[in-house]
Amino acid sequence: MIATLTGVVRRKLEDRIVLEVGGVGYEVFLPPLALRQLEGVAAAGDKASELSLVIYYHATRDQPRPVLIGFTSDLDKEFFERLVTVKDIGPMVAARALAAPVAELAAAIARQDEKYLRALPGIGPQKAKNIVAQLQSKVAKFALAREGAPVEPVGVSAAPTGADGLRELVWEILVKQLGHRPSEASQLITDALRRRPAIATPEELFDEIYRGETR
Repeated sequence: MIATLTGVVRRKLEDRIVLEVGGVGYEVFLPPLALRQLEGVAAAGDKASELSLVIYYHATRDQPRPVLIGFTSDLDKEFFERLVTVKDIGPMVAARALAAPVAELAAAIARQDEKYLRALPGIGPQKAKNIVAQLQSKVAKFALAREGAPVEPVGVSAAPTGADGLRELVWEILVKQLGHRPSEASQLITDALRRRPAIATPEELFDEIYRGETR
């Protein structure tokens, strides 16, 4: 399976690029969000840009031809992977729906804004309802993301045990993935735990931090 690709942009099409890696050209579909982030990338010629992408590899028995979907950050891909867990949302539908920053999309889901979601490409009334129903409690982390922040892969599943471990894990994600200043991250965590001392999981803590920021 292909997880990342780094190479030279050989062609730019309406919704995809051809990325040459080691003499092989890979056709990579780009969501609208990624296309905007890569507007300045040059293709072909002496000025062709080198580019690194995080890749979602999709192939099934019914669709044996692999589809590569590219993202500029691990966080964007992680949000996309949450989206494809929703009923009736396949990879291509999810990719085309990523027409705004992940933090904006996640905030709309968290506040149950079905009208906003229905305006996304390929998302009708029923899909909007499904997205809210299945993801409302799972997107607070993404809603907290700072646009343009450098992203490092830090997995929630690796949470240390105990209150100190919970604080440490969420602090790392806020700073390294979501672009918050260290002091700001510490204060967000402290305030959230003051409001809800019984929080026991990273998901609950992110949810309370997000609720605090939107009050």
